[in-house]
Formats: sequence, structure tokens, C-alpha cells
Amino acid sequence: VLLLVAALGISLTLLIQQSMHLAALSNVAVETPNNANATQQRPQSSSDSDEMTDVEPDPEQLPETQTDENSAVTVDDGLVDINTAGLAELQTITGVGPVTAQRIIDYRKTIGRYASVDQLLGVKGIGSKTLEKIRGQVTVR
Repeated sequence: VLLLVAALGISLTLLIQQSMHLAALSNVAVETPNNANATQQRPQSSSDSDEMTDVEPDPEQLPETQTDENSAVTVDDGLVDINTAGLAELQTITGVGPVTAQRIIDYRKTIGRYASVDQLLGVKGIGSKTLEKIRGQVTVR
């Protein structure tokens, strides 16, 4: 009887630890887009301070960056942005029907914005195989 009580206590402890780790991972996934934005903002502010000391090199780099962004937009044409796409647009993706499209939208409402296409794995009905099939048709902007 003592052995069974000890085993039950251990299994409950492991279950609680597992749920805590799962909750922590969920928080990290939700916080990651905010941290990524904060990380992106920090280098911009450091480049802003660089602009004040070296005025000529940084303005030369800025138009190149803008050109890269413009070319990236033209490269992304034809891809469905999962952060802005509506139900009808999501259904144009091969392998995504009305139910899955609605789940993508519902999950987007839950998390706020998709930080990467890989977050589609959190949508019920989209596994790794489905994600690989649709990866070339979707983007996150």
C-alpha cells in the first residue's frame, strides 16, 4: 500500500511538472513575437546612435535596406499572408478547406499575430506534413 501511495505521489508530481513546462512553453511562444520586436528595435536605436556619429555611411545603407524590402515584397507576391488573409483567401491554399481556414483565423485571434509560418502547427488539423505542403504558399509579413 505504501508503495502504491509513493508511486501515485511521484506520478502526480511528474504530471504537475509537465503541465508547468507546457504552460511555460506556451508563454514563450506568445512572448516571442514581442521579444523579437524588442530585439529588432534595439539594433535600430543603436544604428540611430551610429547615424549621429557617422552620418554618411548609415544613410547609404538605409536606401539599400529599403530596396531589399521592396524586392522582398515583389518576391512574396502570390503568397498568402496568414496574418491578414480572410476565410476565402485562406481557402485558396492547396489542402486548406473552410474548416481549417476558420481554425487558422481562430488561432490567429488567440495568439494575436503569427510570428512565423511554423506557428501553424498550433492549429488543430495542421501537422508537420500538412505544414510542409502549404509552406511554399504562405508567408508572415
